[in-house]
Amino acid sequence: KMLEHQALHKTLTEAADAGKYVAAICAATMTLGKTGLVSGKKATCYPGVEEHLTGADVTANENVVVDGNIITSRGPATTIPFALKLAELLNGKEKADEVAKGMLVC
Repeated sequence: KMLEHQALHKTLTEAADAGKYVAAICAATMTLGKTGLVSGKKATCYPGVEEHLTGADVTANENVVVDGNIITSRGPATTIPFALKLAELLNGKEKADEVAKGMLVC
């Protein structure tokens, strides 16, 4: 449904154009491809959906990729690194490290 939801596409595009962070994980990254938000950017995604990231420089060897204000992650096993990267971007490295320590993330 996300691929067809025009209001979502508009919201994502407006947020990205305003310089706000736009993040997607797993197959949700296809929506960023559909809206053109990863075109010309480095991104990652769930294996097998690469063709949907139109115009992106897709990398399969990084679990979390940040390119400007676009953040992508590969899948379910990458949720913790994804969340910690978001925490770092929003609240700083020190806070992200504190959260990681509290979660017993090495």
